[in-house]
Amino acid sequence: MEPSEKEITASIRQVLRLCKIWHFKHWGGPMGEKGVSDIIGCHQGKMIAIEVKKPSGKATPAQLDFLANVVKAGGIGFVAKSVEDVIEKLNLGGRFLDFGQQNNP
Repeated sequence: MEPSEKEITASIRQVLRLCKIWHFKHWGGPMGEKGVSDIIGCHQGKMIAIEVKKPSGKATPAQLDFLANVVKAGGIGFVAKSVEDVIEKLNLGGRFLDFGQQNNP
């Protein structure tokens, strides 16, 4: 059984907190702007927008437009279907390697 978006979002947020990346979960609703990504934050001086989907999920046209606008404005915007997607897109792999080396002299 594939993980839910809620589970993936929680895992992604855990990694972002571990890496001390400022972010928040955007809660969409009928009165909000369409397409705004699930996770909004700032990493290395750039806005980040992460649209979380389960492995079989697809972003809507409004969500893809939002991500494209973030990228066009100089930010980092992408669809994540796993924690690994976030680690790769934000180039966080080294942080986990460094963390492991610090704890294992």
